[in-house]
Amino acid sequence: MTSIDVDFCKKLLKAVGTGLNEKCKREERSSSVTDLFNQFELSNDWATNQIKVAMAEKYPNIHWSDSEFETQNQQKVEFQGEYWICDAIDGAVQFLQGIYSYTISLCLVRDGQPALSFVYDPSHDELFHAVAGEGAFLNGKRISVATKEKLEEAIVSTTPPSFPTKEIESTNLTLKGFGQIIPRAFAVRMLGSVSLQLAYTACGRLDGYYEFGDEFYNWIAGALLVQEAGGVVSDREGNSFRWGASGIIASNPVLHQKMKEELHAIYF
Repeated sequence: MTSIDVDFCKKLLKAVGTGLNEKCKREERSSSVTDLFNQFELSNDWATNQIKVAMAEKYPNIHWSDSEFETQNQQKVEFQGEYWICDAIDGAVQFLQGIYSYTISLCLVRDGQPALSFVYDPSHDELFHAVAGEGAFLNGKRISVATKEKLEEAIVSTTPPSFPTKEIESTNLTLKGFGQIIPRAFAVRMLGSVSLQLAYTACGRLDGYYEFGDEFYNWIAGALLVQEAGGVVSDREGNSFRWGASGIIASNPVLHQKMKEELHAIYF
């Protein structure tokens, strides 16, 4: 088991975040979807490479996953031992449009389980991290999930599919989920970055988060934050959150059960 220097990881993510903020400020806004994809690829490749190279030098025996966009590879453990999962720009559309709601997420998987995770919001200099069995923290201070127990008092969030015309099932479930949750919750919001919304759930700014789909690597870092902050994380049907999970529900134990029941109703 490799001993990880948490401060080293924090400094690295902050340095990359500073670079992304500068890119966000000076990027010309795209005039087409093609331009948008090209700009994202350049910025994402730069940020990913900065983190990947630094981690390879510091921890040469820890593998690196290149499956950020390969959801099929995300359905099972990729490597024996230890490996990093990184989403260098979570909230790409926001980043490219100059909307300051994007993050860098990084997770260490050890023997098939998330052991350490970071979610950094460079726009607000907020760094969330969690260590399995040791708790979750925001800028070094311990955090915990909200304590609301009534859905009608809860502020929850979600994220629609990135490619609605390709992800038909997830799109339909998202629309049905709106119909089920919006009339019953106090408020439903969509904030962009998935890992940021899970981090906000971990620290109590949001009362819960749910999403349909199969992008496990979008969730894994934030899921550990919620779990270590005293919350419950499951797949969309309430089963244990694990490799191959279809969707995610995250909240405190009481509200999680109520969200699960409401979302379960859309399947019948």
